[in-house]
Amino acid sequence: MKISKLALSLADSPTLKLNAKANQLKAEGKAVIHLGGGEPESPAPETAIKAGTEKLRGGKVKYTPVGGTADMKKAVIAYTERCYGKKVGPENVLVSGGAKQALYNFFLSVIEPGDEIIYPAPYWVSYPEMIKLCGGVPVAVAPRPGTFEADLSAIEKAITPKTQALILNSPNNPSGTVYPEEVVRGAVELCERKGIYLVMDDIYHQLVFGGEKTSSCYKFGRNHDNIVVINGVSKLYGMTGFRIGWAVANKELIAVMNKMQGQTTSCPSDLSQAACAAALNGPQDCVADLVKSLEHGRKLLLDGLKPLSKLKVSPPRGTFYCLADFSAYNKDSGALCQFLLEKALVVTVPGREFGMEGHLRISYCGKPEDIAEGARRIVWALEPSSPKEITIGGQKYERNW
Repeated sequence: MKISKLALSLADSPTLKLNAKANQLKAEGKAVIHLGGGEPESPAPETAIKAGTEKLRGGKVKYTPVGGTADMKKAVIAYTERCYGKKVGPENVLVSGGAKQALYNFFLSVIEPGDEIIYPAPYWVSYPEMIKLCGGVPVAVAPRPGTFEADLSAIEKAITPKTQALILNSPNNPSGTVYPEEVVRGAVELCERKGIYLVMDDIYHQLVFGGEKTSSCYKFGRNHDNIVVINGVSKLYGMTGFRIGWAVANKELIAVMNKMQGQTTSCPSDLSQAACAAALNGPQDCVADLVKSLEHGRKLLLDGLKPLSKLKVSPPRGTFYCLADFSAYNKDSGALCQFLLEKALVVTVPGREFGMEGHLRISYCGKPEDIAEGARRIVWALEPSSPKEITIGGQKYERNW
């Protein structure tokens, strides 16, 4: 039977094979540690659990309006004013089945075959594949030399008559870089001048360290008609399984995105929206607590990797990822990930999937003991000065390579 060329052209998720191998090793009784994930350990807020439970007990969990319930939209509107200083109306909000669907709705709404979408490297692995699914051309632009920061001059040179949008993700997955205010301002002004959309992928925007704040894109520019903000509850509130995200944009674009959603998934979950609205409206201590735990996890990881004499690390200033340069150990990040899984039983993610070959993305949102142990094993596997023998999960392993 036929499979479309488009479907065949898409890359697999970079973690699928590694996860399959990790699951196989776990089934064999091996003590595998997963430092490749993007899911906080923290539970959903109590307010969300209570609201979801009450909704479920009421027994009335039905279809909702395509673009989200009135309560969920009100919560997003309040959140946008509180966190961005921007007043919007319900006509400016689309609630979706996760931030990923909100972003995909945007691509479906603006891309004609051959249109280009620009984003700086390092970038989230799904950007290029989602753009291709909509008939577009993904255009990655290298960061400023020696950094993970967006290079606006290079981005401007990459803009062509076919360019429809620039995507910025700050704090950045996979590097943890927080773009400074001048980069956000420059991006707003550049996109306004060029007449293209600026998409702010802000899914991590409150997960920043040391009391730092991200810059609101709404502080700059004129009428903001070309700005699209994508957000959701998955990362900030540890509510990955609730699958609720949203887009905030001009009402004409939101109307089109609403139409796209109506012809695909129809509407987001009624139950999830009740819980997520409560999370947005309730006490925000859970976000502050998550930031504290992530700062601790970051310290455990960075301290644990210090014995790697040839490793280059830019300490992440946000998210729960570190993108470290392992090229002195192996320039092929895919091969290095496979090696660390087989020899040290540690899952990491190859940097090539994020546009940064020679790097590995390592997550520090898991259990503290797993982060510390994972770093210990990586050092043992790669640093020649480490002891030849190590105990992993009660078994002794000898480095014989």
